[in-house]
Amino acid sequence: MRMIQLSSNKGQLFAPDFIMATVIFLFILVTLQVNNYVIREKISNEEDMLYYDSLTSKSDILVLYPGYPKCWNKTNVEIIGLADKPNTLNKTKIENFASMSDSKIKKMLNIEDKSFYFVIRDSDDNVLYDKGSTSWGNSEKIFVVKRDVIIDNKGAEMRFIVW
Repeated sequence: MRMIQLSSNKGQLFAPDFIMATVIFLFILVTLQVNNYVIREKISNEEDMLYYDSLTSKSDILVLYPGYPKCWNKTNVEIIGLADKPNTLNKTKIENFASMSDSKIKKMLNIEDKSFYFVIRDSDDNVLYDKGSTSWGNSEKIFVVKRDVIIDNKGAEMRFIVW
């Protein structure tokens, strides 16, 4: 009968194959973490873009269409629109809009879970009309949609800010 003799050599912790395996493992781990971070950022950016596109559509409705009914006021409005014709705003509709409650505007524009600020400035940067809150100071994400408009045959800029 043959006896098998066991080696009394102990494994070495810093053997070349162990070091190589550790380096490969760490490389794979870091690569997965970086990919995870990049994917999360991409998803967040895509969600932001979708939300921004939605706000752009809402501002289109405000500056391109008269709303419904065509001669609406704050009590009978079903769809808010501020234009007599595309990009030419009606002062009476703007004043009616400004007199509406913030909660009604948010509900009609489907931004109930957000805060907003609506402002129209003339070419000298004077505020002609504004509505909403200006306290966006520490907000993480602020979305601003700007539109060039005409009021009383003069150029102006409308900003719709949501956070």
